[in-house]
Amino acid sequence: MQADSERFSLRAALLGIAAFVAATLLILLAVEAVGVERIQDAVMQTGPLAPLAYIALKAATYIFAPLSAGPIQLSSGVLFGLWAGTFYSLLGEVIGGTVSFTIARRLGRPAVQRFVGAEGMARVDRFYAQLGGWPALLYARLFLFSVYDFISYAAGFGKTITTRQYVLISATAGFVPTFLFVAVGAGLAEDRSLLIPIYLVIGALSFVPLAVAWYRRRRPYSPALSSRGDEESRVSGAGVRPGDDEAQ
Repeated sequence: MQADSERFSLRAALLGIAAFVAATLLILLAVEAVGVERIQDAVMQTGPLAPLAYIALKAATYIFAPLSAGPIQLSSGVLFGLWAGTFYSLLGEVIGGTVSFTIARRLGRPAVQRFVGAEGMARVDRFYAQLGGWPALLYARLFLFSVYDFISYAAGFGKTITTRQYVLISATAGFVPTFLFVAVGAGLAEDRSLLIPIYLVIGALSFVPLAVAWYRRRRPYSPALSSRGDEESRVSGAGVRPGDDEAQ
């Protein structure tokens, strides 16, 4: 199981990097073909409709978790600039994530599965088995940003994280990865000399979870650290899954 998990984590990281680079190249081609000024002028002419539509779209990528938000987030730097793009992206993420959290907590497992599908539900279950209190959520928000939509549902299933804690962590800790991704898009439109340093920081953040997983697999067994997993195994063995009690 550990070998399978290691291969999956490395494969997921490499696929994520490839997708990120591909999205960057596509946006770069669009900027070169159309021109930054024309794109931003078109956005300005729509007034508040463009920011509102973007925030709604960003929130939807969290609620309908299989949707990818990467290219959307990069484009916000081109469309709105660094600071406005960061604000709109973070606002959409917090709104969408809070909706996901509330769906899991109030409506339970059947409702969540309608939004994420069977495969997505399996990912939510895996994150639920590993997610503890707010420190784990803080770590996830900083370093597991590519799957934080699924983690938002998992956090809603648990009882150790309050809604206030979820919103606070999502908004504050989420600023770091959101700012970096929007900065890539802004760099494509404004100052491309900053792209390499930003890429290096994003790459470092992306590989922190792999380093942590590698360290934990080689650390001596600790009953205290495995108590949540043992508890989850007992719950699963009894035929009860996270979120079932809310749906009853």
